[in-house]
Amino acid sequence: MSNREGESMKAARVSICAVLVLAFGCGESTQNVPVTSITVKPGQSIQAAVDAAAPGETITVEPGDYTETQPGAAAVCATAAAAVCITKPLTLIANSTPGAKVRILPSAGQNHGILVEPANSGDPDIDGVEITGFTVEGFSNMGIWLRHVNNFTIQNNESINNLENGIFPTLSANGLVQKNLSYGSQDAALWVEGSENVRVLNNEMHNSPTGLEVTISKEITIQQNDIHDNTIGVGLYYPATAGLPQNEWPSFDFGSLHVIDNHVHDNNEPNTASGGSETSQLPYGGGILLLGVNHIDVQMNQIGNNDFFGIAMIDYCVATAGTSFNCTTNPPPVQPTSADDNKVISNVLTSNGTAAPPGPFQAVAADLIALNGMNNCASGNTPATATTVEVPELPPC
Repeated sequence: MSNREGESMKAARVSICAVLVLAFGCGESTQNVPVTSITVKPGQSIQAAVDAAAPGETITVEPGDYTETQPGAAAVCATAAAAVCITKPLTLIANSTPGAKVRILPSAGQNHGILVEPANSGDPDIDGVEITGFTVEGFSNMGIWLRHVNNFTIQNNESINNLENGIFPTLSANGLVQKNLSYGSQDAALWVEGSENVRVLNNEMHNSPTGLEVTISKEITIQQNDIHDNTIGVGLYYPATAGLPQNEWPSFDFGSLHVIDNHVHDNNEPNTASGGSETSQLPYGGGILLLGVNHIDVQMNQIGNNDFFGIAMIDYCVATAGTSFNCTTNPPPVQPTSADDNKVISNVLTSNGTAAPPGPFQAVAADLIALNGMNNCASGNTPATATTVEVPELPPC
């Protein structure tokens, strides 16, 4: 990555005393606790502001296009290949408006847009990060990527044509991902991996092989999202499909995912994932797929016009039979591989399973598919005439 001399940058730093004196008079105090912020304007460097900021500081970025040309000061940033590399607690706010956005664009050698991770392997998780208002566009791998981050907020951002994953919190906890727009990835528009206690609320995800993916995670709430025009709308996938090697998997039990009041529709796009990956094997036309996962609540969703299925609960080994990922030649690392102990309640299923992909899928296309699972149940789903394939038949919840 090329280097250049950092451009000068004005920093606005306002102390509490300076604010209070206008109204009350400050008097003599033995404590002087500053509240500080840094403003970045077009032509200046967001990364330079990140390096200069103290932990907990706020960086505000004015509208314009930003192309970073030097890595961050932390050693990990030299190899991270990210436009903006954050290794400490920070609030990063873009003053974007519909007509004047803050865009982060790639330069030579950069694979990721914004990366947040500790400065050194084995360091404690970064505690307290907010990223708001950015458009991150055109990176070859990740748009916004968090690793080992606690207490985070990712909101009101756009991830556009970041070719691996758009927004990707992994090995992180206690997060809020809300009101983002993500599309044009070749894996997942938004992927929560190896994480715990994350709320995914009011986002829009489209035109990717999987709109919203969750793997090897616990206590994830997916609510009031608009997920459309993907290959699969929502993919809750068996642990073997995770991108992390097994020695990095979290130690907690996976599951307890809550999929509530989402609009999942028209997910019939051809699969654009690179050949040879498990993602590339996904057939088009799926609404919500529970692939070998357990303890999932799917409730009060509007699910319509998905050509293969509205909701499917399928054994991982059944789904991968006949592919290079089949369980005979690739023994699964977690047992069982069936989708068990799941609840499907009060969903509205409309016109799903009407034009399944060619091949064996046509025999099981339906609003609701349940194959080879145990202790699954379904109640109150409408319309009553929804087509259903159930082996065994699902009892009421």
